[in-house]
Amino acid sequence: MAEPGEVQRVPLKVVPIFIDEPVVAEPIETPDAPPPAPRRKTALLGATALAAAVIAGVLQGVAIAVATGGDYFAATVLGYLSIGLAVVAVVGGVVAIVLDRGRRLGSAAVALGVLANPFVLLTLFRLVGTLIT
Repeated sequence: MAEPGEVQRVPLKVVPIFIDEPVVAEPIETPDAPPPAPRRKTALLGATALAAAVIAGVLQGVAIAVATGGDYFAATVLGYLSIGLAVVAVVGGVVAIVLDRGRRLGSAAVALGVLANPFVLLTLFRLVGTLIT
């Protein structure tokens, strides 16, 4: 018996195994074959974010027109929808920029989404108003 920490040597017997079924050889890959082309990244995410930013801007214009007409409840609902869509556009644009899924469209979506946000637009109008007066 071996002491703790020692390895006990045991003789091993190697037994050959005979396979009755024929071994099927896999085809050999030739080094001349070109590697598969990498998948091209689509700009669908950036385009979707830009479309959301444009829709948010149009929705904000409609909300302003409705508020001018006197229907303040509908204008408030449209304004909140515009804010939500502008946030979606900015987040989608940032993700498109980071993942390289339409960086130019994503950056345009971020810029337009920030400008289409009514709170940001109100702040810009107040800033311009204080500079003019």
